Amino acid sequence: MHEINHSRSFPFLGLSLSVVGRPFFIFHRRLSVVGFLFFIVWCRLSVVRFSFFILLCCLLIAPPVAALAEAPTSAPISFNTNFDGGSLGKIECLSDTHFRCAVRGEYNYQGRNRQASWYYFRMDNVRGRDITIELTDLVGEYDNRPGAIAIKKTTRPVFSSDGKTWQHFESMDYDDKEAKAILHFRLTHDRIWIAHIQPYTSRDLQSLLDSVRGSPDLRIETIGKTAQGRDLLLLTVTNFARPDTNKKVVWLVARQHAWESGGSFVAEGAIRLILSGDPEARRLRDRVIFKFIPMADPDGVARGGVRFNANGYDVNRHWEEVDLRDPKSLAAMPEIWYMKKAIVDFARSERPIDLLLYLHNEEDNDWISGAPVSDPAFQKLVERFYDLLMAETTFDGRQRPSNRPDSLSGTSLALYQAAKVPAVLMEQKVTMNKRLGRLPTAADRVEFGKALIRCMARAVLNAER
Repeated sequence: MHEINHSRSFPFLGLSLSVVGRPFFIFHRRLSVVGFLFFIVWCRLSVVRFSFFILLCCLLIAPPVAALAEAPTSAPISFNTNFDGGSLGKIECLSDTHFRCAVRGEYNYQGRNRQASWYYFRMDNVRGRDITIELTDLVGEYDNRPGAIAIKKTTRPVFSSDGKTWQHFESMDYDDKEAKAILHFRLTHDRIWIAHIQPYTSRDLQSLLDSVRGSPDLRIETIGKTAQGRDLLLLTVTNFARPDTNKKVVWLVARQHAWESGGSFVAEGAIRLILSGDPEARRLRDRVIFKFIPMADPDGVARGGVRFNANGYDVNRHWEEVDLRDPKSLAAMPEIWYMKKAIVDFARSERPIDLLLYLHNEEDNDWISGAPVSDPAFQKLVERFYDLLMAETTFDGRQRPSNRPDSLSGTSLALYQAAKVPAVLMEQKVTMNKRLGRLPTAADRVEFGKALIRCMARAVLNAER
């Protein structure tokens, strides 16, 4: 058994072009030399004959060049996770092209609730080989209930040949008995990245911020530091030239769980739209203050984590436990502490928050839920927001929302109890979206984000009517 840590090669013999391709190439090279000498004499100064000679040379050279491009590389296959978000567990080499790869997963601070929801790795020297990857060790634990499996037959992974352009595998086999996913592929390029869903790292966020930083309607601030010292960013978007007095306020929070990169693409779409020159976006900036926390757990994103901060605390749990007066809470869960402080301080000292939405991904369903409180106005807001989502977006929710306990997260309830913040959880599945008719892509998420931020603004502005 081999355990991959950043980058390692497996020293087995690959199918070598020097064995298969060289005799073929030498034959054509000799033929080309003979042909060259013959045609130089024959062609002399004839333009027609010389053109024929060039064409024939191309025909003689093309087969060995094609063979070079398609033949397997001779170098050993290597695996690499030494980049932002990279993650893979133990690897067993079953043959030179067949690997059993364990999904690493993560445990919480109690050594419980192992989440096997993320893998992201690169393979090199794969060109021309028939490769099989088995993804194993998929069984975990959720809310202290053993047996949870996040990677299923419906969660087809994505791949890229350049680390930028991604697409889903066309097929994936799944062994229900052994709980393992099996990929088969053959590539014409030499490198492949594979991930559970398309990654979105701090580098992607930085690229977004660099592209919008010059807007006069944007302010970027750091509200705190993570457990490992990374910045927690807060973006404010509004028309600062207009008084805030009568403006509504909405917040959008993404990436409390590191593996759920879909939320980051949604947040990017929302940010890009609301800062754009779109006429409706301009009108909304006049009437609404938009607050964005685009990456709530940058530590987890960087290390290829799942849902826990560097100290093992779930960033979408414990919000009720975090006491803003307690330094122990700050030390253990700084991400929650700083976000909660920023939200509660704003709601108490500046103006009420009209809607706060925090974005998540799961395997099977799209749904939203508010805090389990008896508040008719809050319930109407959630219902109005849901109706807008179903009418104007690709949200695939099949059940009307109710203000129910949101999977014990406590985020919505904690914010409502602390400052009457109407916080709503949104889950979006990574499997087939029936309204799209396909597995959702990053581009789909970005487009959804553009529609989502409109719906959020309309939900609170329509409350005035």
